[in-house]
Amino acid sequence: MSQRARTLDIDDPEYFALPSLDQSQLKQFLKNPADWAFARLGGEESQPTDAMRFGTAFHAFLMGTGNVVSLDEGETYKSARNRQWRTEQEAAGNIVVSYSDLTLLKRMRSNIEKISGRDGYPDYMGMIQEGTCEQAIEWTDAATGLTLKAKPDLIPAGTDFLVDLKTAAAADEDSFSRSAFDHGYHIQAEFYRQAVALCPDGMFNRGTRVPKSVQFWVFEKTGACDWQPFTISAESPIAEFARTSIRQALTGISLMASLGAEAGYGDKDSADTAAKWILASGYGSVEMPDGSVLAAGYDKRPKELGVPDWALRKAMLTVGA
Repeated sequence: MSQRARTLDIDDPEYFALPSLDQSQLKQFLKNPADWAFARLGGEESQPTDAMRFGTAFHAFLMGTGNVVSLDEGETYKSARNRQWRTEQEAAGNIVVSYSDLTLLKRMRSNIEKISGRDGYPDYMGMIQEGTCEQAIEWTDAATGLTLKAKPDLIPAGTDFLVDLKTAAAADEDSFSRSAFDHGYHIQAEFYRQAVALCPDGMFNRGTRVPKSVQFWVFEKTGACDWQPFTISAESPIAEFARTSIRQALTGISLMASLGAEAGYGDKDSADTAAKWILASGYGSVEMPDGSVLAAGYDKRPKELGVPDWALRKAMLTVGA
């Protein structure tokens, strides 16, 4: 069991600067500890993609956590006046988007506004307006001593679920199911449930201390910008997989931190100690409590390349062509 969480009144730059581990880092560690270690210790500075920038603008626009602005239709940044306007807006902390993107954002928000509270549907906009948006939470994992952090999109008041907003090329069930597994949304859901469950009773005016599920509100970014919500509940098999994955990542980082301390790479931050050991050891390995071996990077021994089913099917279709 982890210790009680604390809430932090900080902005995004301060949140991202915290050395605590978030769910994105755990997913990166599970994929390849070497890449996690490299990024953890500075790595290469990554720039946000267009999709990431649009997602940031969408969150701010729908939840009202930031001011999203654009030039008028037909205006460009060729003029010094408009470039100066952009500089001033960014300096004020506003999110500058293109006119076409702002049009999309308005369409997306309109689609949730016009259904909220009507025809038996939940009051989605009311949840946003009355709930707690983007609350930073930090806590210590009791089993490993590692400090963790989370920032759920929305903790609705009086409910037993959390909400995470997603933008996607397609919001149909099959497409989002694939995205959920590809991007580890089940891990994100379980991590956020744990974070809120560890907050003091009564905080956020939530309906239950332990959220029973996470709703993903998935919005398409083209055409009509239709959307629909999906749920990952605590009883779902993928939630159990997520709990196992989270524990595996935390245990692995903790064990590697111990090896790092023994090797003289000790740091006041245990996660940094683990990262230093991974890179300095040439990507060694640790034995997990269940007897399995967790490698800190790819296996460097030659191996026969497996052929996935899709490649076999494709090869069969091309035989004799």
